[in-house]
Amino acid sequence: MSRRPANRRLLLGLLGTLLLALWAFVGYWSWSQHQKVLASGEAMLEQLTSAVEEQTLRLFKQAETSLVVTRHWIAEHPDQDPGTAPSYMSLADSLRAISEGMLDIRLVSKDGGLFYVPKRGPKPMADVSDRDYVKAQSDPRHRGLYIGNPVVSRVTGKWGIPVSLPIDQGGGDVGVIFVAMELDRIGKTFEAERPKPNGAISIMRSDGTFLFRVPAGPNIIGQNIAGTPSWDEQISVAPRGTYYSDGSAVGTAPKLVSFLRLRDYPLIVTVASEVDSLLVPWRRESYTLIGLATLVSIVTAVLASVLLGAMKSEEAALRETEIAHRDSQLILSSAGEGICGIDSSGAISFINPAARKMLGLLGEDVVGLNLHAISHHSHPDGRQYAEADCPILRTLSDGGIRDIHGETFWHRNGTPLPVDLVVTGVVEDGKVSGGVLVFHDIGERIKAERRLEAQAAELARSNADLEQFAYVASHDLREPLRQVASYVSLLERRYAAQLDQDGRDFIIFARDGALRMNQLIIDLLEFSRIGHQSKPPEQVTLARVVDDACANLASHIEDTGARISRDDELPRIRGNQGDLVRVFQNLIGNALKYRDPGRAPDISITALRDGAVWVITISDNGIGFEAQFYDKIFGIFQRLHTRDKFEGTGIGLAICKKIVEGMGGRIRVDSTPGEGSRFSLVIPA
Repeated sequence: MSRRPANRRLLLGLLGTLLLALWAFVGYWSWSQHQKVLASGEAMLEQLTSAVEEQTLRLFKQAETSLVVTRHWIAEHPDQDPGTAPSYMSLADSLRAISEGMLDIRLVSKDGGLFYVPKRGPKPMADVSDRDYVKAQSDPRHRGLYIGNPVVSRVTGKWGIPVSLPIDQGGGDVGVIFVAMELDRIGKTFEAERPKPNGAISIMRSDGTFLFRVPAGPNIIGQNIAGTPSWDEQISVAPRGTYYSDGSAVGTAPKLVSFLRLRDYPLIVTVASEVDSLLVPWRRESYTLIGLATLVSIVTAVLASVLLGAMKSEEAALRETEIAHRDSQLILSSAGEGICGIDSSGAISFINPAARKMLGLLGEDVVGLNLHAISHHSHPDGRQYAEADCPILRTLSDGGIRDIHGETFWHRNGTPLPVDLVVTGVVEDGKVSGGVLVFHDIGERIKAERRLEAQAAELARSNADLEQFAYVASHDLREPLRQVASYVSLLERRYAAQLDQDGRDFIIFARDGALRMNQLIIDLLEFSRIGHQSKPPEQVTLARVVDDACANLASHIEDTGARISRDDELPRIRGNQGDLVRVFQNLIGNALKYRDPGRAPDISITALRDGAVWVITISDNGIGFEAQFYDKIFGIFQRLHTRDKFEGTGIGLAICKKIVEGMGGRIRVDSTPGEGSRFSLVIPA
């Protein structure tokens, strides 16, 4: 047994060494191939650069030859205009044919006027006196063959490289001749030589200015790279060479660049290829090798895992078995619910401590005994529970799951045990081999439910008594008030003439107080009856409710000159017709009561569906009130104004709130002093 860990370590060490050697070889091979590919790329670029040099020399040699021949013709024919002379036009056609149409000779007058050959009229086609290839011929330092900056033709609109030469003898008004080499035509010549797919060929002047590049790229033509690391450290210090460029000078990807300075002209040619393109073969081969190495590593790791797993399988299986046994025992022992296993015959195969305690089986060996015979043999009334009706035993037939509520087990001492249970069949190879029973004691829950039922019955009785008390109390209280009011009125009629003004005022105060007390009792009785109507809720049409409320307030509406508007399509909601009429009558009545004396009341009633609720809004243009009173106004007998300003007992909004909340909704208010109020009823749809 002690040798096994050492063997496993030896195996892991050997496999690790082999994998390390494999990946070291992959790394070295990849590095060496990378160097070879770059060296091969440098050689290829140098060959292409030499070929581009030859083409560039031939192109500019043709340009120089065309200009020199033209200047000789002009010197030999001082009295003829080369722009109109047939002999020169024939010569110009021959020169253009030799260059395969890439070189067109142009004439520039002494004042900078541009003319084509042949001339297309007496007037110049453009003024080019500001061009560098024209101004250079007036400067002794540059006079002679001059390669100018690439420019856009003011006649054709195309990019071109001008090569100019001054006219010293003859030529009449001609001061400068030049050859315009269009970049589009040059590009077609060099495109075949360009490294594919992302390479580039460039021609630069010796001062670092790009004259030509294929592909052109954005804003490269005419750009000067003097002062960049590529120029200062490479191109300007050697006649030829190859270097790495990060592409920042011209805004391109990193490249390998080969350059060559021309021997006869102040020009430099470059051939570049993106490093990524050069490395494509190397990358493909490296990926293949890395993939093979990875596959070998995976296979090796799998084999090692299998071998190690086989070496440890017996030990792991034993350890897992012990852990599983310990965990299952821990779960069964600590569970608060009764758990019991039964075999296919209904005999107990295992039982946890909680089940033993609930059934009174502590200290007894019940494994192998029939569960139904021990604890499920009778109904709660003592009738025999047939095995054919037992849901636990039926599960042993079909293997299903049964969730049973309110079943009765029996304690060992003969007392009933109310339980909820779940029995689940255990199916192996398509056959039911047993079941697992989980149950818990619901005795305390049943007692709590009975207590709640008794409390509900007591609460219903108490509410009925309170309602009866409110009715009797209000009836009995109003009788003395009516008597007081009657006798006060009798005193007023009989003794008013004998009393002074204070006495008469006292009688009026007493009578008004009795009447107010009587109205308070009536309102309190109405408030107590809300929610106790005998008529059940029904579908109520709000449009009819609003119309009924307005009909009840018709005289008040007419007296105040109020305008009341409502939506044409108000919803139908579930409630009590009379209660809802009372709500809208109170809200509309309040809008009439608390109106602004300076304008007629304007009341609108709208409805909006908001998900599962209707929001019915009653808006007015009354006097309004402060936000601090939003909650106070819904309290019983709560008033914001004294009785000498507005009559009433302050119970109307409390009634509205009680009715709406009784329907499962809520009432809210939003008000602006001096502008009006908006009461919103949020009622379930």
